[in-house]
Amino acid sequence: MSENNPYHRIEDEIQQATFRNELSKAGINLIYTGTWLKTAHSDFFKSFGITWPQHNLLRILRGQRGNPINVNAVKERMMDKSSNVSRITEKLQKKKLIECRPSEADKRAVDITITQKGLDLLVAVETRVHEINNMLAHLEPSELILLNLLLDKIRTPPNAETR
Repeated sequence: MSENNPYHRIEDEIQQATFRNELSKAGINLIYTGTWLKTAHSDFFKSFGITWPQHNLLRILRGQRGNPINVNAVKERMMDKSSNVSRITEKLQKKKLIECRPSEADKRAVDITITQKGLDLLVAVETRVHEINNMLAHLEPSELILLNLLLDKIRTPPNAETR
């Protein structure tokens, strides 16, 4: 922290005095902060015996309101597109948090539904989710709006049409 910046500066966090330019600094800061947030989320979900991708999959299934969904549709909705959905479903099935059945529509596909135990786990997570949300609680509502806008803009290709 410095006199001009009361926050945890990226320079101090990674012990690097200077960056080539602000673009380079912003990129490194995004990666560092993303990793920091992901680690905190991983530690939080570990206390429930699940991983962040497993939680993501359970939330997708809960959103189906009891209707089965196949692995490919789940993969499209996952926040981390590199997640191994087949492996995640195996682990959740062993924990009896989900059920997998051959699809009636396509015998090659597997339909997944969440169990009551899975729903109960999500309720337990939500009773403590404020612990993880507190990481952003010191930001003002207007700062959160700006942060969301900037993050959306970062993921938008430079030549994409904007609305």
